Amino acid sequence: MITLKTKDISLIASFSAMWTVLQIYLGPIIGRFSIGPISLHGSVNRIVGWLLMTVLAEQTIGFGKITLMTVIAALGTRPIRGNILEGAIVGVGYAFGGLIFDALINLKSQRRGSFYILISIISGLAASAPYLASKIYFLGLQGFMIASPAYIFSAAKGVFFSFLGSSLGLGVNGSLRRFKKV
Repeated sequence: MITLKTKDISLIASFSAMWTVLQIYLGPIIGRFSIGPISLHGSVNRIVGWLLMTVLAEQTIGFGKITLMTVIAALGTRPIRGNILEGAIVGVGYAFGGLIFDALINLKSQRRGSFYILISIISGLAASAPYLASKIYFLGLQGFMIASPAYIFSAAKGVFFSFLGSSLGLGVNGSLRRFKKV
């Protein structure tokens, strides 16, 4: 059972809202740009989401809070997608990535930067799993294998942006620790 304190509820609500608003307003704008062959589509969701998961992990204790935030944010960001089915599958991926992040971060009481980075890579990959599974289902194994270089590149890009988000979250956490000491 998840025990939520007032602080937990306010952080989850604020972070979910922040993630949703940034994705709805910045996602479509930033997603149109590319840096060389790398499209920035999905980068706002990954960077903001993993940044907020990393900060929330430092501010709350116990399993379920990160998962709850990711589910709320996924529900808030998916209706803007043109393709509802694909949006739902991607939303399930973000919620699954949050669940994995939540489960792994709560395995250890001592949370160091390198542990967050490892968790961001694993959970970032997990967030791509439902999308990849849907592609296998709709294309068949042979079709998926033909298109797999594009999907592998997309998953690697997602993991990179998740890693970047957690790295930024570690910087925010460091600033918050210094702020508390003052």
